[in-house]
Amino acid sequence: MPNKNLKELGARLRTARNSRGFTLDQLSDRSGYSSRHIANIEKGDVNPSFEVLFNLVKALGVSFDTVFDPADEQMEVEIQEIAGLYRACPEQGRRLILIAIRAMAHEMMDTSNEN
Repeated sequence: MPNKNLKELGARLRTARNSRGFTLDQLSDRSGYSSRHIANIEKGDVNPSFEVLFNLVKALGVSFDTVFDPADEQMEVEIQEIAGLYRACPEQGRRLILIAIRAMAHEMMDTSNEN
């Protein structure tokens, strides 16, 4: 009988897989685990080891926060979009993105503290 935590973990993995547009077979190919094993994890029937979770998260290209401490759904989608754009850039572009985001975030945090 699956427990509540395993069901929640499985649901979050399924959501991450679906948001990335992966089928079970595609995630299986990317991670090296069988579709059946992944499906059992997603249903909460299997308690995956850290190694399995690490490899699934890596194959999905998401952060551990996506699985263990997700932000609200819309924010998570936005974070993943930003991360995908960042990863798609060459190294110099990534440095510029990081500098720009830091500057914008600091400006917004400073502005919000003035109110």
